[in-house]
Amino acid sequence: MPDTEQFFADMQGENRQAALLVAQVGAAPNEIQLITQVAELDESVEGLRPIRSYIIRVLGALEHQVVNLGTTVAEVTIETDHPLLYQYTQKPTAVFFRGEVKKPDALTTDIAQAHATTFFPWRHFPDYLNTEQPLSTLFESGGGLIGNMPEALANRIVKVLEHHGLEHKITQDTPYIQLHDNPALLQTQLKVLLVGGSYFVTYAFSIQEMRGKQKSENE
Repeated sequence: MPDTEQFFADMQGENRQAALLVAQVGAAPNEIQLITQVAELDESVEGLRPIRSYIIRVLGALEHQVVNLGTTVAEVTIETDHPLLYQYTQKPTAVFFRGEVKKPDALTTDIAQAHATTFFPWRHFPDYLNTEQPLSTLFESGGGLIGNMPEALANRIVKVLEHHGLEHKITQDTPYIQLHDNPALLQTQLKVLLVGGSYFVTYAFSIQEMRGKQKSENE
């Protein structure tokens, strides 16, 4: 069985956990190496029993965040449709409004809710929004740019503006994934590797079992 399939098969066992032990820069540009151990919770000893250790190489990482180094997580997944990918895969969209806002605070709350519905917990308000002034002040001005954002958030904000009886206008640009001229990347799907709350956005990764390390652990 290929190591990648073996890793995810190991994670499917009952009471399985993955521990992110090390996150370090690799030899290639933008490479991140993750030393990860899959273990099983053994209730008889109230501890973890190691199953196998792996090195995960994130190749050409576009973005990453490590928040659970040294702790265990119950789930590791690879996603091709995820809120973290929107800013790369969707059209960048600028949203403008015009009109008298009768309840600026209520409009701000509704936009914050639209943001949370689209991105929570991966992106945080006010990411992608115009922060040159408080939103309530912007809305009291009668018109202006609300923000530059992925299309999914723009669509929700447009509905909020319509609900509040406001005019809107949008302009769109080319998605990040279409800005390069690399034929291989144009045919490759962007992915995000999720290790609990940690994430790694990349076009490619590899998973290899650390057989030498595992052998020494079993001796």
